[in-house]
Amino acid sequence: MAQNNKRPECVLGFYQVVEQPNGEMCGGVLITSHLGRPIEFQCSLPVRPNATQQTLYGPTLRPFLIGELIAKALKDRLQVLPDVLFVNQPEALNNQTWNSIPVLCSTESVEAMFQQDFREEHYWVASNQEKDVTKILEIMTKYVPDSADLQEPLIRVEQALKEAMGQAA
Repeated sequence: MAQNNKRPECVLGFYQVVEQPNGEMCGGVLITSHLGRPIEFQCSLPVRPNATQQTLYGPTLRPFLIGELIAKALKDRLQVLPDVLFVNQPEALNNQTWNSIPVLCSTESVEAMFQQDFREEHYWVASNQEKDVTKILEIMTKYVPDSADLQEPLIRVEQALKEAMGQAA
């Protein structure tokens, strides 16, 4: 299938990290058009902190791994940066990692969040990105069909990561 190298008007990103029972983590970013068609996929190698790292990092280990180490490695490899990045793990909200990319985190369905007038209890953005809520709403209103299921790409990323981690084992 021949692909058009022209960047779509609106590009969405979906970042997910999967954690195995043994503590291993693997992250992935799926970049799609506003219609959900894949443009690019990147995944990290599995990362497993050792006991010393767990002790030294304490409660900051998970946010470090998800929001900095894995996320930065993936972002640096992306050929196409998204206009908006969707995540479902609050630890993924990191100002230094994503820079100017608006990141929206919701543990509820994105559709329900938008149907409820974008109330604060349904989403999180990084502290320096409060102004980006307006930009996110404009992008969503202008480009993303009302019927779009924005949780589904996160499920695709999770499934791809689980497959990759299973093959790596």
